[in-house]
Amino acid sequence: METPLRRLRGPLAALAALLLAWVLLPSLPRLFVRESFAEFQAPALVALSRTRELVRHLELTNADRETLAASGRDLARANAALELRVLSLESLASENRRLRGMLATPPPAEFRSVVARVAARESSTWWSRLVIRRGREDGVRLGCPVVLGDRVVGRVAAVHLNTSEVELVTSPGFRCSAMLDGDERRQVVFVTGAPNPPFVGPRADVTHIPREYFPPAGQPAVVRTTGLGGLYPPGLRLGTLEPVLTDAPEGAWKTGKMAPAAELRNVAEVAVLIPTQPQPYEELR
Repeated sequence: METPLRRLRGPLAALAALLLAWVLLPSLPRLFVRESFAEFQAPALVALSRTRELVRHLELTNADRETLAASGRDLARANAALELRVLSLESLASENRRLRGMLATPPPAEFRSVVARVAARESSTWWSRLVIRRGREDGVRLGCPVVLGDRVVGRVAAVHLNTSEVELVTSPGFRCSAMLDGDERRQVVFVTGAPNPPFVGPRADVTHIPREYFPPAGQPAVVRTTGLGGLYPPGLRLGTLEPVLTDAPEGAWKTGKMAPAAELRNVAEVAVLIPTQPQPYEELR
């Protein structure tokens, strides 16, 4: 009489052979398989995202006139505030160019922005990755920073034809140099993503904080990008440093937790900053 174990011997052997072949296969075929799967599921992700937008559009179309009028007034106020901010930023940019000309310093790296809608997010990687509806056809390149206004969302970790995968600031694989508001010595610290348990707000780790640094009293310490390496423009907000700092095991610096500046829970649209010139991190790849 054939036992259940004997009946499963064939499928188990086939599964073991498949896993062994996958491990032993060179990287190029595995990359081809991953890319093919990403391109295969991209139309479904884009279609699902557009369906959600259509549903939202129908909801707004059927809204009553009073709601639409109130939304129009709020939008007009927001536009007026943004126009004033644009004028202020143009004045600051002009002053910055004048000072750089006096000091004969090279201009910072220039970026062009591409707006992208979020196509999909998985519950298992909610605080780690998201998929956006922009890819190689739109000029997106590996490593491009992804922002929401002046707040960093993450960076492009994988690029496909019409979609891209974004690694968030709270992802364990995220790395970035930064500076802290209130640090007169402007020392460089490092922001790294961290595993985030469920039912807890997303956080990232901040290391190499100087021992003599203390957060400003009565206000959050903003963590900003340094611009070193050309990956991120300088001055973008990564998040806010939590007031409780702990001594590192080495004792030479302190560590802390950072709450991301961008609202990662409900982010629906982002901007990809694409360098106009090749950057050092791209040339080294």
